[in-house]
Amino acid sequence: MWKRIKKAINNFLEKLAKENEKSFGKGTLDCCQLNRNNTKK
Repeated sequence: MWKRIKKAINNFLEKLAKENEKSFGKGTLDCCQLNRNNTKK
């Protein structure tokens, strides 16, 4: 039973990591990069 719960949590974390990688890239997160506006006015 515990193995199934552990596997489900690991699968969830893997999916979450992939989505975060799509959103933020592979580099380390930096507050300056996250707060910067990429659109030019």
